[in-house]
Amino acid sequence: MEAPPFVMLHNVSTQGQSVNNIKLDKQANFHIDPLSTRNPNIFIYGLVADLIRELQQKMHFNYTIDVADRSTDYHSLVASVASDDRQYDIVLSDIRITSSRLLTVDFSTPFHENTFRIITRQQPYSSSLSLFSCLNPFTWDVWAAIFSIMIYSAFMIYFFEYQNIKTEDNQFELKSIVIGICQALTSILIMSGDVRLTTHSSRLTILGLYALGIILVATYTANLSSFLTLNRAQPSISGIDDIKNGRLPFSRIGIITNSAVSDYYIRNISSIYHHLSTVEDMYSKLLDRTIDASIWDSSVIEYAVNNYFCDELTVTGVGFVKSLFGIVLPKDWLYKRDLDVHILAMREAERLESLENIWLKYRTCSSSSSSNPNHTDDSKSETFSLDALGGLFLTFLIITAIAFGLHIWHCRVVIITKFYQSTQRIRLQTVQMTMRY
Repeated sequence: MEAPPFVMLHNVSTQGQSVNNIKLDKQANFHIDPLSTRNPNIFIYGLVADLIRELQQKMHFNYTIDVADRSTDYHSLVASVASDDRQYDIVLSDIRITSSRLLTVDFSTPFHENTFRIITRQQPYSSSLSLFSCLNPFTWDVWAAIFSIMIYSAFMIYFFEYQNIKTEDNQFELKSIVIGICQALTSILIMSGDVRLTTHSSRLTILGLYALGIILVATYTANLSSFLTLNRAQPSISGIDDIKNGRLPFSRIGIITNSAVSDYYIRNISSIYHHLSTVEDMYSKLLDRTIDASIWDSSVIEYAVNNYFCDELTVTGVGFVKSLFGIVLPKDWLYKRDLDVHILAMREAERLESLENIWLKYRTCSSSSSSNPNHTDDSKSETFSLDALGGLFLTFLIITAIAFGLHIWHCRVVIITKFYQSTQRIRLQTVQMTMRY
């Protein structure tokens, strides 16, 4: 079963490339020598293929490789060795040694150590424009309190200044209240108003509003900067503890069913998750935002992020649940001891470590698109996206549109008069030209 970088397939009939010309990248510094399978058009390469070749040279056995269908789940793959009428004699892939599997099959000496890690999108937040995104630093009850303070202060200023407000041109009391609201707003925003206050009570109220405004503006500025920075640079989760604590809805976490990961997740976290069938399904569901995160073997997803999903997916958090990969063997297999001895000899000779360095550390993505969760793109670190501040600009456009409408309404008499005079002038010129001819 295909599982890069352990097992990778090359289909000559569909990929149209000779098996002798397989190249991972122009800068690849090692030669790929694929193995043939029962299907003459399919060849395999990767860490497992090199492991088979090394063992065959030492143990001198004959083999035939069958590639399992991609839809085959891992539990079924193990079960295919356990039954008396088994489909395969042994199975090599990224298969974990677990206590439940040891009840039905045996495993060879481990050839690779591994952990679980979490994979998520590089940009976990949606990029849709929100009108009220600039209000996020304060909750709605805080904004309601600020608005209430403005209204309350306006009435207080009106009450204190009632006897001293000039009512030129028959000024209405409502206009005086509006002036008080404007004075309160300019005080909160630490601006200089145009209204002169004459009482000490009003001045003391404005002094309190100034103090409140300084705190509110400073708090808003700091929280807005923090919100925008975290919204751009941080993944949606930072590790397995965030999943356990419910930072993401369990239904938004993708788990590949009938695997060691699903056994761990159901046993330790929850029985609620988004069901996935294959590793490829996991990648596609992350990219189309069906799920927000998934758990899988660190070696597999790190290789995928470093080679296939540059700047799209990222591996976050530290590894957890350490485990081992081994070759699946039938119970009481005759050649198990000989196989274990040769795998240990390869480890002692650092051949396994050499294969891991060749395949697991290979990458085609640039170093800037790393699986390191703490990495951020330096080219974008000094700019903020329009997604967060777009609502602020949109609000300004709405205000200017309203102001334009009010201006038209205020000048409606002048506009109508000018239009009427222009119409009469054109009509008069038309009559004069008609009389002339």
